[in-house]
Amino acid sequence: MKTAHQFGLVVIVSLVVAAVVLSPKRGEHTAMLAGEGRHKDAIALLDRQLAQAPHNPDLLAALGRSYAAIGEDHRAIDAFDAYLAVRPDDLTARNRQAELLLQSGLTDRYLDALARVVAAQPSPDRVTRLVELFRLYGRAEDEMATLQTYAGKAMLEPSQLERLGALFAERENWREARQWLELADQRAPPGASAGRLLLLEVLIQSNETDRIYERAQAWMLAWRSPFLSGRLILRMAQSGLAGSASRLALKYTDMMPDETFEIVGLLAGKGYQDPAHQMLVRWADRAKKPTGRQLRAFVQASALVGDVSGPLVKLMQLVNSGSDPASQGEMAEELASTFGKPALVAIRPLLSNKVLLARPLFAAELSLFEGNREMARWYLNQIDPAQLSPERSAGWLALLHRVETDADVFKRLAVLWTDGRLPAELVPDFAEEAMKLGQVGTHALIWNSVRK
Repeated sequence: MKTAHQFGLVVIVSLVVAAVVLSPKRGEHTAMLAGEGRHKDAIALLDRQLAQAPHNPDLLAALGRSYAAIGEDHRAIDAFDAYLAVRPDDLTARNRQAELLLQSGLTDRYLDALARVVAAQPSPDRVTRLVELFRLYGRAEDEMATLQTYAGKAMLEPSQLERLGALFAERENWREARQWLELADQRAPPGASAGRLLLLEVLIQSNETDRIYERAQAWMLAWRSPFLSGRLILRMAQSGLAGSASRLALKYTDMMPDETFEIVGLLAGKGYQDPAHQMLVRWADRAKKPTGRQLRAFVQASALVGDVSGPLVKLMQLVNSGSDPASQGEMAEELASTFGKPALVAIRPLLSNKVLLARPLFAAELSLFEGNREMARWYLNQIDPAQLSPERSAGWLALLHRVETDADVFKRLAVLWTDGRLPAELVPDFAEEAMKLGQVGTHALIWNSVRK
């Protein structure tokens, strides 16, 4: 009996111990309920447990997760607030709370939470997202503070440094604006322009004349863009830096002579004739063997600044140096077209017959202007209208009418038509000449050939 009694006592004690050991612990029970989707039961249990241990971080975290699971975001946020007060370095919890704040439309609190996450574990991507959100929601001061914080940690792109500089410039804090814009200038790719043009404004406000000229030269060399360089030179002129603007304009002419005339047009169009004229003088002095296209552009640009003497001097240089007659003729024609034929009176004796034969249609016009119909007729006879553009062939016929009778014009056109060398655009004029002279049969023949 005694042995049986002892055995029974051992069994009872073992069962009690097993029950204690195998029963779920407080946290495990809660996790089991949550794992089964019984979040309301889990919340009820957690509330009872928190009544005994209100600052237990594990219980608070579990409560936040369960509230979030059933869509009670505001209570979940409160639970995470309490949890993070105990464990502020838990980035996973901070991220989860930030998501809940965003879902709940609590934008300001969301941004503050995100800022704390970024501060705890900064990265370029996180900083960029935070800055963009501050800008999106109009929190300019927070945007600026964030940019300034991470600029000092070398975590910003050049465009972000430019933005920081722009924010300081808006507040007329030129010293800080210059600091960050110059750093952006150092790091930006060669073709970048927005931040550099803003830095120009800041340097102008700071009256840093020498620094402006130094940086502007470097930018022009990097850009190689007449549009951007023109804006740069124009802005300097507008700000009262006339001397620096002129020096820069001449530098650009030396660097990119083919683009000179585009900037001249910009400056002249804005009323800055002096630097524009200086560029033209420099170009003319440096261009030893200009092409016909360049000479035409030079004459047209000179007209913008009201200067006929520059092109005349250049033409005289070309004549005296024995340059290509075609280029001389092309420039003479452009001068006459732009400034009028009287502009050529002073240098007319210098234009050789060889030069004029390179532009016979122009030579005929010039001869008529001088009252020499025979010379005009001679030049027109040197022209094959089949080789002319439609516009010039019409000009040839108009001049022919001024030196020949209608009958002679008709004969000239008839010969060309018979030889198959009459330009198509002149056939209607030929038919009209035939009708004018009563050549009805010829008129009909011409139009029948056209219809075929």
